[in-house]
Amino acid sequence: MITISFLFGIWLWKISVKYLNGALSLLGMIPDFIFILLMQLMVNLIYKSTGIKTVKVASLSMDDPALFLPIVTLVLIPLIYFIRALNEHTHEVISEDYILTAIGKGLSKPRIYLYHVTTNVLPYLKADLKKITGIMISNLFVVEYLYNTRGITTMLFQIQVKFGYQYNLVVLCLISIMLLYISVLSTFKLLIYIVERILRHA
Repeated sequence: MITISFLFGIWLWKISVKYLNGALSLLGMIPDFIFILLMQLMVNLIYKSTGIKTVKVASLSMDDPALFLPIVTLVLIPLIYFIRALNEHTHEVISEDYILTAIGKGLSKPRIYLYHVTTNVLPYLKADLKKITGIMISNLFVVEYLYNTRGITTMLFQIQVKFGYQYNLVVLCLISIMLLYISVLSTFKLLIYIVERILRHA
C-alpha cells in the first residue's frame, strides 16, 4: 500500500491528478458500508450475468472464510486517503523555490522526484499515519460484520449479545485492538524509515 501510494501520490502525481482524482474523490465520498455492499452486489451481478464465480461475498463458516473482498476493503479505503493526501502535498512541494532551483540546474525529473520531492513529502505522510491507521482499524468493525468474518469485533459485539456482558472479554478485545493498532502503525513507520534510510544513503 505504501509503494502504491508513493507511485500515484508522488512520482506519478500529474497522471494521478488528471485521471484518478475524480474517481478517488467519488470513492472517498461513499460511506464504507455502502462501498462494501456495492462490491458484494457487483460480484453477484457478475455471477448472474456470466455464471462465473469470482470471489466470496461473505464467509459461510470458519472453514470457508471470505478473504479477498475484506482485504481489498481494508486496503483500498486508506489507500484512497493516502494518494489524495500525497497528491496535495506533492503539489505544494513542487512549487517550492528549492525544487524550481533544482529544475533550473538541469537535474533530471527522476532525480528531483526521488531525492527532493519524496524526502520533503515524507514528513506529511508520517504525520498522517496515525489517522490512516485509525481509519483501517475502525473499518475492521464494518468489514467483519458485513462480510460475516469472525474476528476481534465479533467477540466484542455478537458474543456479548448472545451470552451477555462479559467484562474480561471486553478488556481482552480492547487490548487486542490496541495491539493491532500499534503493530500496524509500527509497520508503516518502519517502512517509511527504511525508505528514508535508502534515500539518505543513495
